[in-house]
Amino acid sequence: MQTNIAAKIYPLERTVDRFVVNRPSTMRDQEGAPIDVVIEDISETGCRIRSDAIPAIDDEIRIGIAGIGIRNARVIWSDDRSFGCTFDDALSAHNVAMTMEAATLVQGVFEKPGIGPAPEATPDGALGPRSKLLIIVGAAAFSWLLFLGAAKLIQFLL
Repeated sequence: MQTNIAAKIYPLERTVDRFVVNRPSTMRDQEGAPIDVVIEDISETGCRIRSDAIPAIDDEIRIGIAGIGIRNARVIWSDDRSFGCTFDDALSAHNVAMTMEAATLVQGVFEKPGIGPAPEATPDGALGPRSKLLIIVGAAAFSWLLFLGAAKLIQFLL
């Protein structure tokens, strides 16, 4: 019994080095929804991203890159846990070096529609800006009430 097996060989056309970064980031899909991702590696021409939400091949995305900013990219391959994209405008070697040295951005929790704003983050029991404003407005209103009460008392006594 003879078995015919055919394989297609794809040439490796990488002309630039990839650098492992494993850095948390935020991606925005075509609808603009923010998605937490991890940039696994980066090069001048693109990057590999790990995410629970895998966009379709040829989808346009925007990705935040530490030390560089937001870049537009197009998805060119994907598997069940990660995908690769190519940048619309290639990075310079200097940009790649900047992202390798940049501090990781603080990863935040995005609001879900209909849930409301995230609670104020305050260090060690300190009052947040809203609390401070309410105290100032309350104190001002109480001062005016005392002033008006004193004025009425003086008017009554005279």
